[in-house]
Amino acid sequence: MFILIVNPLAGKGKADRIFKAIQKEPVFKEKNCRSFRTKYEGHAEKLAEQIAEIHHEHLKCVIVIGGDGTLHEVINGLQQYPSIPVSIIPTGSGNDFTRALGIKGKGVSLFKKVVQNPKRRTVNVGRYVINKRHKHSQHLFLNHISLGLDSEIVHFANRPFYGKWMKRLRLHRLTYSLALLPVLRNFQPINLEIELDGLVKPLERATLVAVSNHPYYGGGMKIAPDAELKDEQFTVTVIDDIPKWKVIALFLTVFIGKHTMLKEVSVYKASTVKVSSKRVVPFQVDGQSGECFQCDLVRGKHTRTIFLG
Repeated sequence: MFILIVNPLAGKGKADRIFKAIQKEPVFKEKNCRSFRTKYEGHAEKLAEQIAEIHHEHLKCVIVIGGDGTLHEVINGLQQYPSIPVSIIPTGSGNDFTRALGIKGKGVSLFKKVVQNPKRRTVNVGRYVINKRHKHSQHLFLNHISLGLDSEIVHFANRPFYGKWMKRLRLHRLTYSLALLPVLRNFQPINLEIELDGLVKPLERATLVAVSNHPYYGGGMKIAPDAELKDEQFTVTVIDDIPKWKVIALFLTVFIGKHTMLKEVSVYKASTVKVSSKRVVPFQVDGQSGECFQCDLVRGKHTRTIFLG
C-alpha cells in the first residue's frame, strides 16, 4: 500500500493539480494507493501518525505532494515508525530537501518511478526540543533550524497577503528573496548563546544562526555549502553583527556558497547544539516560523529511508 498525503494549497494550487493527474494514472489503482488531503496547518502530522498506527504493517511508502513544510509534518507524524519510507513530489515554494537529495523528476513521472522502481537513500535527520520541554516533545527536522534575520524573513513570507501578491505577480519562486528588503529595514541583531558539543560561545549581536542538515534553504541559497545529509554532525553557520548594506552582498554570495569568506561569517561542526536567549526570539524550522527562548538539537540519532524515484 502507498499512502499519498496532499497539501492542496502547496504551490498555490499546483499540488492539487498534480494529484488529480496522478489519480488518472492506471498505476494509482494497481499499486493500491490511498490519498488524504490536509485541511489545516499540522494536519499532515496527525494524518501520518494515524495512518501509520493502522497500516504500518502494509505501508510501502508515504508520499507527500507538497513542500518542505508538509514533509516536515509527515516525518514528525512517523516518528514512532522509523522504518516506513517516505517520498516527496515537490510542489512548494522552496523545495530545498529535494534539491539536497538531487531529485530531478516531477509530477506524474516522479510518482510512477516512486511506486514502480524507486531508488532508496538513507539520510540522517535532526532532532530538536523547544524551550526545555519533556523528551516526548522532541521533533525532527530535515533542512535547517535558524534564528535571526532569516526567521523573520520566513515569518514575513508566510503572511497570506504577501503570498497572494507573489502569486498574482507570478513571483512565488522569489518569495523569500523579495522579502529581504522589507524585513531588513527594521531588523535588529539579537543576543544569543550557543553551545557546540559542550563548548559555550556568547553572541552579543548575532544576525543569524543556522543549524543545517544540508546546504540549501530559501529556494536554493547555499547557507551551509559543505553540509551533507549523510554527515553525523550539523553544520552551524553564525553571522555576527553586519552592516545592513553588507547584508545585500552576503545575500548575493549565499546563492553560490561564497558568503563564508566574509569576516562576519563563522562555520562550525557539532553533533549537539543548544541555542538560547534571555528573551523570546523568532526561529524557523523547515520553512515554518515560531518563537522560542531555547532550542536543543541532536544529530545522528534518527535516520529515514527516502524513495527518490
